[in-house]
Amino acid sequence: MARETAFALWLLPGGAPAARLEELIEALARETGGPAFAPHLTLLGGLRGDAGALAAKLGRLRGDGGALRPVALEARGPATGSTRHQCVFLDVAPSEPLTALRRAAEAALGGNEALFRPHVSLVYGELPAARRQELAADPRVRALAHDTWWADRLELWTVEGQTERWRCVEGVALERR
Repeated sequence: MARETAFALWLLPGGAPAARLEELIEALARETGGPAFAPHLTLLGGLRGDAGALAAKLGRLRGDGGALRPVALEARGPATGSTRHQCVFLDVAPSEPLTALRRAAEAALGGNEALFRPHVSLVYGELPAARRQELAADPRVRALAHDTWWADRLELWTVEGQTERWRCVEGVALERR
């Protein structure tokens, strides 16, 4: 029997906005001593299973008539959280297209029923609250606080162990009509 692994389904912005986010995430990682990671919105977390089986399910999701269209991600300002993966982030408006894509992904892949708070993380870490607030107020972060990005790709990532070991195992493009 294949060993079950932890996975997450990420929604990735494309183009120049993704490059700006990536540059900021890398700069903040250097400044805080935390890990750098690809800019993304976690559409589904808590997935467990075999990489091949989940990748096949993701491939079948692609065939769902209209479910896999690019989605606008509208930032709603910086925020901080109390968990490692929600240290400093940009909240994202929970639009109907985003919610519909999540429902379609849940139906295809399963996943947890946890509360969905769409966001794009900028810093991973266990920093003191004052440092988190300082980073959220950083002009580079605030400059992105009301941006809108088009997410044009879904990727299935292994998310076990240290962030630096996470890997994309499958991806699908979200196609414009």
